[in-house]
Amino acid sequence: MSNCVKARNGTSKVSQLQRVLYLKSKQEVNYRFYSLYDKVWRTDVLKEAWQQVKANRGAAGNDGVTIEQIVTTGYEEEMINELQQVLKDQSYKFSSVKQVSIPKPKGGVRLLGIATVKDRIVQTAMKIIIEPIFEADFHDCSYGYRPKRNAKQASIAIRNDLYNRAATVVEIDFESYFDSIPHCNLLKLISQKISDGAILGLIKQSLKVGIDKVGKTKVGVPQGSPISPLYSNIYLNLIDKIWHKMEYPWKLHRFADDVVLICQRDGYKALEKFKEITGKLKLTLNRSKTKVTRLTEGFDFVGYNFVKRKSPTSGKNTIYIFPAKSSEQKIRNSIKYKTSWRAPIQPEQFVKQINTMVRGWTNYYLHTNASQAFRKLQRFINIRFRRYLHRRSKGRGYGWKHYPNSKLYEKGIIYIGSGILEYLQKPVNGLR
Repeated sequence: MSNCVKARNGTSKVSQLQRVLYLKSKQEVNYRFYSLYDKVWRTDVLKEAWQQVKANRGAAGNDGVTIEQIVTTGYEEEMINELQQVLKDQSYKFSSVKQVSIPKPKGGVRLLGIATVKDRIVQTAMKIIIEPIFEADFHDCSYGYRPKRNAKQASIAIRNDLYNRAATVVEIDFESYFDSIPHCNLLKLISQKISDGAILGLIKQSLKVGIDKVGKTKVGVPQGSPISPLYSNIYLNLIDKIWHKMEYPWKLHRFADDVVLICQRDGYKALEKFKEITGKLKLTLNRSKTKVTRLTEGFDFVGYNFVKRKSPTSGKNTIYIFPAKSSEQKIRNSIKYKTSWRAPIQPEQFVKQINTMVRGWTNYYLHTNASQAFRKLQRFINIRFRRYLHRRSKGRGYGWKHYPNSKLYEKGIIYIGSGILEYLQKPVNGLR
């Protein structure tokens, strides 16, 4: 729970501040904010930022200081006071980040930078203040890393557009998008809304954070920082605005730097128009991964697979949404990584680890045609748990007789069809 001071109506003063900034920006489109920096170092804002950083449970940065160390040593209050003072004096300096690499869903690796805990708090406080200002200007076709918007909403909106006589889609993939955003162009967009020199200086400094240095980069947004998704949306929002201003007949949907264009026809022409816009913004498309795809072939977007095929019951062409094969493989790999047949953990801990992962994954796909994927995942889970239990009892074979499915469920392993999952929305097409 947040430790922010509550207003009389029960909402936090931070939320009230964000609401005021949002409404001002929404109602006065050309208004520029001249006094924001003093709000970044407000005590309640810094405390809210710390709560968010703590909830994300990130790793330590280059200074080696972890969230757990800050909590256990009772350093939280002192740290907030120290940050408030250096921010108030305008003497805060960001540290270089620790580099880690994670595999991309479509191949290759993505380099992330892990900032220090203090830097993450400051960047989160900056985000708390400036996000509502730009959120008021963001287009409805954008769903990634925005308040009250998510991938499920994107999947439903895409499905609805696909039903409107769509024949092809254009799958857009940027070439190293986060590493290619020009700082000068991004800062121009930000300065159209913000004129506070102190906070603009802090923003410039946050953009120049590198792996081993600070202050020399001219392009790219540091991936992994709390504020980098906002910077990404600010820049790509320009594409959204231009696209809709031109009133093209093709529908655009975006989740951060993942983009899909839905076309009734002329998919290649839509791609050419998109290239023209991105070229002006000094962004490059990945030629090998950017392509025009027929809807009957299917395409993946943010973990969902969309495809047009005949319904086995009605015989009519229907839009189906399935979990992407890559997502199915990812959850199986995660389960393998977290659990082992010879894992030195108690069965209760084994069950808790699996149930937590699977519940989140299945809830992500509850509104889709995921019945087959759920059955496959259930079989995989049962086999892993059965072999783990059988090996613990030093049995031979696979343990089917000793540990039938009913016994696994008695021990608490998740049963996807048990109704304990949270059904947030009706399934697409009434299928599951």
